[in-house]
Amino acid sequence: MANISGDPNTGQSDRLLTMIAWVSLALASAAMAALLVFPVNMPIGAMYWDSYLYLDASNRIASGQQPNIDFFTPVGPLDYYLFHWLHVALPNAQPMLAASWSFALVTMPAMALVIAKVTRDSPITAVAIAIPFAAYTFLPFNTTEAYTFPGSDGYGIYNRHTSQLLYVLVAALLFVRQQAVLAILVAVLMAALFFTKVTGFAVGGLLCLVALLGGRITIVAAIASAALASVSALILELTTGMVSAYIGDIITLLSINQGSIMVRLVQGASRTGAIVIFGGLLALWLFISCPPWAKADPQSSTWQAFVDHPAVWLGAALAGGVVFESQNTGSQEIIFIWPVAIYAAWHARVLGKGYGVAMVLAALAVLPPLAQTVQHTARATLAMVRQVPLQHENLRAMGQVHLRPRMVERQERLEAHYLENPDVFRRLADRRELPAFVLYSEHDFQIGLIRNIDAVASELKRREAAGLEYETIMTLNFSNPHAWVLNKQAPRHITIGADPYRAVPPPDADVLQSIGDTDIVLEPQCPYADNVRELYAIYEEALQAHRKVRLNACYIAYVHPRIADQF
Repeated sequence: MANISGDPNTGQSDRLLTMIAWVSLALASAAMAALLVFPVNMPIGAMYWDSYLYLDASNRIASGQQPNIDFFTPVGPLDYYLFHWLHVALPNAQPMLAASWSFALVTMPAMALVIAKVTRDSPITAVAIAIPFAAYTFLPFNTTEAYTFPGSDGYGIYNRHTSQLLYVLVAALLFVRQQAVLAILVAVLMAALFFTKVTGFAVGGLLCLVALLGGRITIVAAIASAALASVSALILELTTGMVSAYIGDIITLLSINQGSIMVRLVQGASRTGAIVIFGGLLALWLFISCPPWAKADPQSSTWQAFVDHPAVWLGAALAGGVVFESQNTGSQEIIFIWPVAIYAAWHARVLGKGYGVAMVLAALAVLPPLAQTVQHTARATLAMVRQVPLQHENLRAMGQVHLRPRMVERQERLEAHYLENPDVFRRLADRRELPAFVLYSEHDFQIGLIRNIDAVASELKRREAAGLEYETIMTLNFSNPHAWVLNKQAPRHITIGADPYRAVPPPDADVLQSIGDTDIVLEPQCPYADNVRELYAIYEEALQAHRKVRLNACYIAYVHPRIADQF
């Protein structure tokens, strides 16, 4: 089986390269650990409210709820459990960073095992794999910026996790030769992909199929890997019922989103256009200059040489990447093309044909997204020099954010405008339009949201001191961190990440009963927006008995009759 040849020099140079590979992983791990143990603030950014989903999920898990069984999720349960365990261990860690780095508990050990095996054959390959992986794991940012002003990418976190898993999987499939180790890696990574995001699992399955047909993994190892992953899933199903519940949620999500698949495929292709173009040109160049019948590995069969050709690997990675990104808003787009590009460059070098062109095209495919991620990180970090910490009373770790003073001024002025003209924004919502097309990316919206969450907590604590007694709370909004902030319960069965157009199924009897029993249901008014109107329409039947109360300037509360007199 072919593998990349290392630098012709041995001894000291190989030891230096091996050290560089290990140091890159160690530095990334140490930096993540330090920034979690000694918390830092992060600049609030576009769609930052996505990071609050992890606090909501952790609060639910701590109260005994299980993902997919007790609440509907847009992705798999593993993301939420890893964050919850890390959050329990480090409750003061900055939540967005904790959510972003929680998956390093899976990917870093797996990549370390890959590097341990690859350094024996080719230290330079280990370096080429390890450095980009360490960078993408450490930098909690997407490869594409969604907004003009710099800030933290609190969205697309589980998409980045999936991309990082696929990176390790591809590296293992291409460069780990020991079949027993490969079988274990594939089993762990494919199970993690399944329980993170099923579209990533589908891409991983495609890449595993290429590896099997190309002779990278033997049938015995593939069967062993599938058996190991299946037994793990079976044990989880028998003990919790979570697997079947998760599959049921996947089917429901597919039924909700089936009408937008083609549109989102175009969106996925456009967001990854440069990678697809230059990766496609690299595949075409290699197919012409190093055709499949010119085998780089004399021991492989003609069929294996054809399937294992880098053009096929590139095609599979790019096609799978476009499909995966079609279901995403933010991600580290197709970063798993890195190991394939390394393999493609080696293939051209071994055959001695078109190596220079292959290197240029490979660089054009893989370097711009990494450079953009570094630039994104630098902008967000440097921007904090002119920002100020959020002033809050109740948010604990959630309040570890920096704000741009000019955006705070804008938020205060717009909030006054929302309150002075409520009918205008209700009419706009009735027409299914937002006050701004990118409202949820606007920093002033995210600033207003987090400040008003703090204000709601202060008001409810004041009322509790005056005699209010309640246990459950939710909000008619995308994210519901109120229960976590107030140390209360979130109602069972409702959706984590309540996008009414993509992730909220029609409520069944259990959902309606749960919301009907909820003590306080909050309705945001600053601004009153289309998603709020739509969520109220979905759950209106369950709220008929609740009393409508003005909680504060920016929130209406629907209060259960049993505590209504306490308001």
